Amino acid sequence: MGTATLPRPADDRTHLRLAFLAALLASVFVILLARLWFIQIVGGDRYAALAERGRVRTVSLEAPRGRIFDRRGRVLVDNRQVHVVGVRLEEMGDRRAAVLAELGQLLGLDEEQLGERLADADSDPLRPVPVAFDVPERIALYLWEHQSTRFPGVYAELLPRRGYPHGRLAAHVLGYSGQITAEQLAQPAYRGYEAGTQVGMAGVERSYERLLDGTPGRRRLEIDAAGDVVRQLSERLPVPGGDLRLTIDLDMQSAAERALAAGVERARGLRDPEGRNGGRYAAPAGAVVVLDPRDGAVRAAASLPTYAPEAFVGGIDADSYGTLIDPAQHAPLLNRTVQAAYPPGSVFKIVSAAAALRHGFASPDTTIPCPGQWRWGDQVFRNWTSADLGAKTLSAALAQSCDTVFYALAQQMWQAETDTGRPGEFIGEEATRFGYGARLGVDLPDERDGLVPGRAWRRRVWEQQHDSDCRQAREARDAARRRLLEELCSPEGAQWRGGDAVNLAIGQGDLLATPLQVATSMVAIANGGTVWQPHVGAGTDRGGRKATIAPRELGRLALPGPALQAIRGGLMGVTTADGTAAGAFRGTAIGVAGKTGTAESGPDQPFAWFAGYGPTQHARYVVVAMVEQGGSGSSTAAPIARDIFDALTTIEQQVAS
Repeated sequence: MGTATLPRPADDRTHLRLAFLAALLASVFVILLARLWFIQIVGGDRYAALAERGRVRTVSLEAPRGRIFDRRGRVLVDNRQVHVVGVRLEEMGDRRAAVLAELGQLLGLDEEQLGERLADADSDPLRPVPVAFDVPERIALYLWEHQSTRFPGVYAELLPRRGYPHGRLAAHVLGYSGQITAEQLAQPAYRGYEAGTQVGMAGVERSYERLLDGTPGRRRLEIDAAGDVVRQLSERLPVPGGDLRLTIDLDMQSAAERALAAGVERARGLRDPEGRNGGRYAAPAGAVVVLDPRDGAVRAAASLPTYAPEAFVGGIDADSYGTLIDPAQHAPLLNRTVQAAYPPGSVFKIVSAAAALRHGFASPDTTIPCPGQWRWGDQVFRNWTSADLGAKTLSAALAQSCDTVFYALAQQMWQAETDTGRPGEFIGEEATRFGYGARLGVDLPDERDGLVPGRAWRRRVWEQQHDSDCRQAREARDAARRRLLEELCSPEGAQWRGGDAVNLAIGQGDLLATPLQVATSMVAIANGGTVWQPHVGAGTDRGGRKATIAPRELGRLALPGPALQAIRGGLMGVTTADGTAAGAFRGTAIGVAGKTGTAESGPDQPFAWFAGYGPTQHARYVVVAMVEQGGSGSSTAAPIARDIFDALTTIEQQVAS
């Protein structure tokens, strides 16, 4: 009988190992199949997109902004193609330091300058970060030729940027553009904009941003492992922005700017009788506005000091921008025609005269004494001359700018308001009819609203400043200042007093107005009573679809005919006979009516004003000139306006021929 043989333990172990290995292989195979199924079926779209991004680059194509023309179709702002060098750091790999060092040397930028430009967080993620603008063509060609070998991630492109064929002309009206900021991107007004977009920052570039902005394009490129372009996959071309036609006339704007610059320079040579500023007027700044009284169109608007919009193209450096905002440079970026408000002085007497005539405190034939000084209680108010000029009608008082006549009228109106408990002021209400005290809605950014003070305003200010005035009164060491602050702290400080009304009547005190508001008030006199909204936009053209920007009426003075004629007669007297601007307008080619103003402003030298219209029959132009700390309106502002009226007449004749 044979003996049975038992399996050896080693054989059992071998079978177990084989079984385990088979199970392991089967599990791995199942996992691989499951992963393959997940990648291809469940996550197919996602991984396809990742692969696509790895070999396809989308490039944003910048759209040219719309052009800006003057009223006769002459180009004021256009576009030019410039070479811009940009950088994509992620494409440089481990060669970043060496590439940036060589690039900086080629562009003349040190490491700090290059770093600051690369740190721009507002750049379009689909575009290289710009580091150099308006690069010479030879450098752009060099970068193109050596991009894949020596300058990976560096791009030299031709991009549209703003061009200004007339340099600084109309800088404050046109404004400038720049790269959109992070703050702007967060604002509803810029919803839909992309980082890196060029947007308007000032002037009509800003107020007509949605028209001038174009639609960017897209280009999809296939690239290889080295980052070189293999082929273009698709392209959507950018759409240029719409064009804007302005009411501004190129020749008139140029004439206005020349006259203002010359007038400011003349003022600096005039003697200050008070001996301030070394005995001469400082005249650091000024403004001019030319309006068409028939519809409120702005024909010219000049502000000094000015700036070059070209400096902002491609980004302005910190030093240059610092100069533009340096107080010692008198704020060149400030558009003084709409963004600054001043006491208007005697040009405001037109409003006071209208209030007196409307409410029966005077008639066109009423005569009022014009002494060298006028007393109310224990206060003495002086005329601009110490001579007694005799009794004057309102027309004559306007022509010779008699302060004491308007003091007397202000007293009557204030007393009537006080006796009847009237909540408002005759003069203040008239001022709002003329366009003072509120934004006019001109299509230029950051318009000031000015200020027409009155009873409600006085109480509001008293409530806001009461605690501060009381504290300062307790701490004041100067006796005169302490008395003033104690008066402001007391309940009497909330009252609109007779002295306030007297100062308002001659355009002084707390009254503030922009040159554009003064011009708008004169428009209403020139055209017979219509207050037009001033505007600089005349028409638009987007893709061949043209539209006209219609003028808008803000209101009517509704002054009785005899009252309006009395005011007009006074304004014509200003430039003739013994009027305050007769010398400046002697021998002018057309009849001009107007009003001079010399406005006191605290410790500063007086501000010079002239506001007028011409021709006196069927007026076509309103001109306002203002020079800060420029002396009297008759000696400084009126000659500027005369030069402008003469130039306007010449321009009209040239156009007609």
